[in-house]
Amino acid sequence: MRTSRRRKHLGYSMAAALSLACFVAGTEAEAAPTPGNKIRGRGGNFGAGISLGDPMGGSIKYFMAANHAIQADIGWAPLHHGHGRLGFDYLWHPGTFVSNSTLDFLPYLGLGLGMMFWAGRYYYGHRRYDRYDSGGVAMFLRAPILGIGFHWKKAPLDTMFEGSWSPYLIYPDLAHGDFSFKIRYYF
Repeated sequence: MRTSRRRKHLGYSMAAALSLACFVAGTEAEAAPTPGNKIRGRGGNFGAGISLGDPMGGSIKYFMAANHAIQADIGWAPLHHGHGRLGFDYLWHPGTFVSNSTLDFLPYLGLGLGMMFWAGRYYYGHRRYDRYDSGGVAMFLRAPILGIGFHWKKAPLDTMFEGSWSPYLIYPDLAHGDFSFKIRYYF
């Protein structure tokens, strides 16, 4: 019964990703600007800030080009049984969909990998998993990453809302997702 539920959620995630991809492919949009390109004299392509949600901690992002960025997050992962978390993501910004004098609105897609780590019997919080008494590490995948971003034009800031399906790979556990709000200052 649990397996059919997991397959159902996987199907929903894949359908949402395919729908967004079809929307992006059928939409005319200009190249997504980096904060450094839109704020004259201030900002750059490297941003550092915080992430609230899962993960709850630090977040950095670097724009390699107008539409391509990499991001890294480190922190506490409350939706992954309270583990520590380190993750690296590739993000593709298809274009700016709304632009005005205050901000640019741009959705994005991505995929990433990361590691969860824990100590002692903290994994799941009960004795059923005795093999994890000394702590451990698990690898996870983030796919698809779906997000919306706001690049503010009057300050070198961006704010992002993103979510993804993020199952463990090494210790197979498919029932995980993450959602976060991020704010970063660009240098």
